[in-house]
Amino acid sequence: MGAAQMLHHLSLSLGGALGYFTLSDESYWLSRTLFKWILVDFFPEQPKGLRMPLNFIIPHDEVFDFEEEKILLLEILEKAWQTPTTDWGRHPLFGKLTRKQWGKLAQIHVDYHLRQFSA
Repeated sequence: MGAAQMLHHLSLSLGGALGYFTLSDESYWLSRTLFKWILVDFFPEQPKGLRMPLNFIIPHDEVFDFEEEKILLLEILEKAWQTPTTDWGRHPLFGKLTRKQWGKLAQIHVDYHLRQFSA
């Protein structure tokens, strides 16, 4: 994954819940209950090798403009900060999340990928 692809991937992960992208629901009972509790509420950071929703996977040959993706991600993060949780959509794998859960999930996900690029 290149840097621009990573930014797009992060935009997908938050932007879907805020209406920027249409993502299909890949959740199931276990992902909305036990997996959500373990991965969102319990773990302090994102585990390596985690299965991610198919919506978040970027093909290796897909090309994105770094500056455009950076601007989009910053816009999505700003909107996330300003938007009440009641106006957020569902997470494709974990279903309905609280503001605190969305915040933690976004923080550990962004941190995980920035560390990949030593940022």
